[in-house]
Amino acid sequence: MYRNLLFILITIFLTACANKNQVIFKDHKEQQSNKLDAQILSALNYEYFNNYKKSRDIFLELFREYKDVVFLQNAYFLTLANNLDDIKEIDNIASAYVDENDNLKRLSAFYALKSLELNRAQKLIKELLAKNSNDPRNLELYGDLFMQKKDFINALKYYKLAYEQNPTEDFLFKIISSYAILNDTKSIKKLLEKWRQKNGCTLRSCVILAKIYNDEKQFDLLESVYIDLYRLSNNKSFIYSLIDVLNKEQKKQKALDLAIEYDLDDNIKIFLYQDLKKFNEAKNLSLKIYEQSGNKEYLMRAAIFEFEQANLDKKITPSLILSVAKKFEKGVDGNSNALYLNYYGYLLIDYDLDIKKGMHLVELALEKEPNNLYYIDSLAWGYYKLKDCKKAWELLEQTFSDKEFSNSKESKEHLKAIKECLK
Repeated sequence: MYRNLLFILITIFLTACANKNQVIFKDHKEQQSNKLDAQILSALNYEYFNNYKKSRDIFLELFREYKDVVFLQNAYFLTLANNLDDIKEIDNIASAYVDENDNLKRLSAFYALKSLELNRAQKLIKELLAKNSNDPRNLELYGDLFMQKKDFINALKYYKLAYEQNPTEDFLFKIISSYAILNDTKSIKKLLEKWRQKNGCTLRSCVILAKIYNDEKQFDLLESVYIDLYRLSNNKSFIYSLIDVLNKEQKKQKALDLAIEYDLDDNIKIFLYQDLKKFNEAKNLSLKIYEQSGNKEYLMRAAIFEFEQANLDKKITPSLILSVAKKFEKGVDGNSNALYLNYYGYLLIDYDLDIKKGMHLVELALEKEPNNLYYIDSLAWGYYKLKDCKKAWELLEQTFSDKEFSNSKESKEHLKAIKECLK
């Protein structure tokens, strides 16, 4: 189930890190009297500005000149970390010094792993562990070796030991990668929950935890994780995801409250207002957007919401009908969405405001969506209003094949009226 996590999770981490926390200026000039200091500073300067090959070459020259393995160590690390050339040559040079420098031995072991020289890697790692069995870097390397051998149980064992010595997020994810291969979602969830309880959310840990909660439909737990992720990243996509979950769970008011609290897109708010039948709020927001943007679609939305609120309150009056029609008249044209064309057209027909104009608008809607049963029904109602009951019946017959539509209250009312008209 969770093997797709492996693409994200399984990587081999090189834990020996170069120190980047140095103030180095691009325009550095060799002003120091000490040649060695100037050379070191030059190498670090190149590294700081990502010219890793030049930095590596200087460290290699320093090693050859001064025979100090620290310089070789830097050259080896830069080569490995940045996939530079001459790695085999540098590994051969380092092989003469691995017994006197654990960092060189670790780098050599890592290169052996990378080159799939697993026997050599194992020999070097065992020597490191024999000297210091609690060093998390050595334990991690042994875990990496077992991972290469597809011995995931032992890989997990050594990653856990490394994590006990140094509970970092990198080690956490190595454990998670092992659990993912073993398809042990329960342990992944338990580990991530414990991490979150102790360290709080991080983007990596809580994105995975959110996925697990979502897949297991633990939406009550998912909510706080999404909030934490938003606070960490200031990325509103996490709030949108939460609103989607709440909406599916029928927690629509809570979804709306979040949309307002985090000032999400106005269309989301309008959708939620509409879903909660808060048509006045939906109308007011639509009018606000129309006034700001001049987009007539929002004026027509406002007209629909105004009518739906009156219908809900059972307060449809002549003045209300005229108010709605006025908004539509200002907003609608032949390029309008079929929904608005039909809605206004049916309004004109049903309330005898302008039946022929209403039918024309419905016909325009049908040109855009010729098989829409609601629009066909609207046109049939127009012919009924014009006393052309035969034509009305012919149109209405097209809707009979859809049992759900033909069993609706409005369809039954139209059917009964047109049948009476035919008599």
